[in-house]
Amino acid sequence: MTKAPVIRLSGVTIKKGSFTLLADAEFGPGIHLLTGRVGSGKTTLGEILSGIAEPDDGNVQWNGGKRVMLLQDASYHISTMTVKEEAGSWHGDVERTIQTAGLAGKEHKDLLSLSRGEVRRLELAAILTGQFDLIVLDEPCAGLDEEARAWVRRLISSHAHEIIIIISHDLMSLPHIDQLWEMDNGVLNLLGTVPGCLRSWKRAPSLIRYLAARGIYPDGLSREELEEAVCRIRG
Repeated sequence: MTKAPVIRLSGVTIKKGSFTLLADAEFGPGIHLLTGRVGSGKTTLGEILSGIAEPDDGNVQWNGGKRVMLLQDASYHISTMTVKEEAGSWHGDVERTIQTAGLAGKEHKDLLSLSRGEVRRLELAAILTGQFDLIVLDEPCAGLDEEARAWVRRLISSHAHEIIIIISHDLMSLPHIDQLWEMDNGVLNLLGTVPGCLRSWKRAPSLIRYLAARGIYPDGLSREELEEAVCRIRG
């Protein structure tokens, strides 16, 4: 029987000038949200988890297959000229990637002629339909309209059997989150399982605080779950 993928960080440390990142954690299958203030070390942690960067000290144990990180600016991933070539560069199902991205009929279009949103959809489709056991997404909905954001939520939700770690400040574009993590001045903390941990989320965004002040806690952090919680106030 194949074991579920798990990544463990033990005494992981990275130092950048006066900043130090510290992480002891275990991530298993599910959708994880990594929060924290700007400059708290979220992207650096994502680079360690995905294998882009190595820690200065500590140990990273990974028992799965391929892992990947989508950077905030998806253009950094581009290495070819056309939509078809770029889809093929991920070594997955080219036709499925293009169809999933909603770019059928644009296979031979120059990537530079696409909108930022179209490029992001292509990269997300390639990653989320590929053979990756661990996926780190840094602001996956950046540059997308609401229709495309809904598409991202659905696509991410369909891959909850993998390890998906979302780094985002955009509370209104999330799928259902399983576990909530927070970077606090470079230290990684597990806040807990959603929705139970929402009651003790000290640095919760304003919408969560607004709901909590009225005794209402959403069932999760997806847009649909947040909208349902707001409707309970209006009701």
